[in-house]
Amino acid sequence: MADEANVSAQRNEWNEAMAKRYGVPYFNNLDEALANREVDLISVCPEIERRGQVLLRCAGRGLPLFLDKPLAGTPEDLTDIQAVINGAGVPAQMYSFTSTPWARAAKAALQSGELGDLIAVHAEVMFAKGRAGTVRPGTVRQEKETPDRFTFTEAKRELFDLGIYPIVLCLWLADSPVKQVTAITGNYFFAEHADLGIEDFGALTIEFENGVVGSAIGGRIGFYSHPKIGPHAVTVSGTGGTQTFSAWDPHIEVFSDEPRTMLPTPHPEDPMSMWRSTQDESGVPRKMGWLAFEDESGWGDAEVSSFLDCLDEDRVPDVGVDLAASATEVIFAAYQSAARGEPVQLR
Repeated sequence: MADEANVSAQRNEWNEAMAKRYGVPYFNNLDEALANREVDLISVCPEIERRGQVLLRCAGRGLPLFLDKPLAGTPEDLTDIQAVINGAGVPAQMYSFTSTPWARAAKAALQSGELGDLIAVHAEVMFAKGRAGTVRPGTVRQEKETPDRFTFTEAKRELFDLGIYPIVLCLWLADSPVKQVTAITGNYFFAEHADLGIEDFGALTIEFENGVVGSAIGGRIGFYSHPKIGPHAVTVSGTGGTQTFSAWDPHIEVFSDEPRTMLPTPHPEDPMSMWRSTQDESGVPRKMGWLAFEDESGWGDAEVSSFLDCLDEDRVPDVGVDLAASATEVIFAAYQSAARGEPVQLR
């Protein structure tokens, strides 16, 4: 575990806590950590405002990179990151949902030809976390073409943070450059987002150069609005048919006389229950109304295993730096579209 030497006292405390949790040493000097010859792989996941400068320093070490999402917070950082990683020739993978069983099933259905030629793809990833229904009536928000901040304690920009998952799925399945993006963002559920002037929900359409049309939905919805952690699915339509692949199907529905699960007092460092560690600390209950055949707790492990397999077999990762950069570029275009109220051309 390592970070830059000049981070805030709070960030340093969080870093130390994570290192202690996983039983690893903590270097509060990134250069010292990068100089360690025993390091074989680097996972880069600072807050988005520092991600460009940290990632560029890590890329210079010449080791495989496992990258947090989205890839960058500005177009300038994105250009630099893509150029440096490609120039260094180091393997890199951005975290996504392409390794989940349901995403893999969608890809396999397309590759098998059973759905014919792809016409359209729809992906949605929403997280059911937090107390919804707190936005004051009449709240109207105007999107900014270029967001100036992403990291807050109270909430996150959800199109940016969660929308990246369905956007990547659309690009991964369509396998074509993006031509045009049309998007909306808004405050529909949470006062925390409205008070910060950031979106809790975003939706967009993506037109690809090969004629495929994609649509993506990403955002945060209330804890009680879904029996698991939220709608996670992808639908593919081809000349031979349409099929939906969901994270929760098949599943067992459980009915009992146990009391309804209730949200505890919000954690002061994570009032929206964004992190598993603070969820556990504050006692956020696990929902047992649906028992899925595939446990979502293993999705992260599958993503890491997929990257390690690529390194062992000298294969290009599903979401390498170029696809990751394209998905991040779509997010930037989505903010521009939502602010202008019109489509944005990328090609």
